[in-house]
Amino acid sequence: MIVFIFTAFLVIFFFDMSQAQDVQQPAPFKGKRAILDGDIPLWTDPTALDRRLLRIKEAGFNVYMPTVWQGRGTVWPSRYADWDTKLATHSKTNFDPLHHLIQKAHALGIEVHPWFTVTLRQEDIFPELATPGTPARAFDVHNQAFHELITNLVGEVVATYDVDGINLDYVRAIDLCFNQTCKADYSSRYGRDINRDAALLKIVPGMAGPLVEYQKSAVTAMVRSISENIRAIKPNILISADVFVGHAPLNQGQDSVSWVNSGLVDVLLRMDYFRRLNIESMEATRSELHNPDAQSFLISNMSNPEELGARKDNFARDGSWLADTISMVLDRWPETGIAVYFYKYLTDEQVQALKRGPFRSSNTSPVPPENVRAN
Repeated sequence: MIVFIFTAFLVIFFFDMSQAQDVQQPAPFKGKRAILDGDIPLWTDPTALDRRLLRIKEAGFNVYMPTVWQGRGTVWPSRYADWDTKLATHSKTNFDPLHHLIQKAHALGIEVHPWFTVTLRQEDIFPELATPGTPARAFDVHNQAFHELITNLVGEVVATYDVDGINLDYVRAIDLCFNQTCKADYSSRYGRDINRDAALLKIVPGMAGPLVEYQKSAVTAMVRSISENIRAIKPNILISADVFVGHAPLNQGQDSVSWVNSGLVDVLLRMDYFRRLNIESMEATRSELHNPDAQSFLISNMSNPEELGARKDNFARDGSWLADTISMVLDRWPETGIAVYFYKYLTDEQVQALKRGPFRSSNTSPVPPENVRAN
């Protein structure tokens, strides 16, 4: 009887402890107000950069996510790849825009989370990693050599620069792979024909065999490689991933809830670029997460295709919509922070609306990445 009571006590004790640990998990993106910047020729120019940083500081942002890899090369002098094609005329010996950016941003109290569009391939580089049959404008996510390349590139930035976080975008397959290596690999692993299963995926997804798992396993293996390398260099650095939470097409291989629940990434930035955010999907995903506040919104300050009407070009949304939308998110989920895509469409009207609205008390600093607990 005594043994039974003691055993029951231990079970209750450790259950309570595990529950307490769940409750005490930090909100990794709390207090962070991030903006992404995809214009490499501009942010790498010192004069343009100074203006950018001052404007985002004025608006109340405290995290800057500049694109450093868009599948065209790098924006730092790398051992693993040539310059981004938009910087091809620069020398690697006297030009380091990423170092300059970090110094300037930190002087203003702004965190820097370099933005990698992981599998996107915008120029004809590393052709051996995108052989015929690989999805258009993509690297082959099933190729181990590509995993090693992107892991080395991200790790080089983490090891070399005083970055506060890493943002991973295009963390997906982009489409199915039909190159010869993928066909042979799929047949060897599953004893099935990838062309046949691809046809089934379009008609009856449930009969597509292991094709969805094939995509997920490749993307997750890539994420694990990147994450484990980052953690080995700087264990507590914040890793965010831009994802289609809850509605990623099956061919993409995104398993983002599992990534954050297993500690491979710290934050899911759910890409929701519609004027009306999908609140229901946000809540549904929160219920699947060990730490519900590990999911944040990545909203857009520019038009969606459905808003264009007769117009051909994207336009900046009005400042009141941006301020009201951010206020709604932060009022409803105060622990999650917010991210905005992207700087190119940040108008002066938007800056003023943010200053008067949700970012008016923006003197507080974001939670430092040291507070993030790696599982």
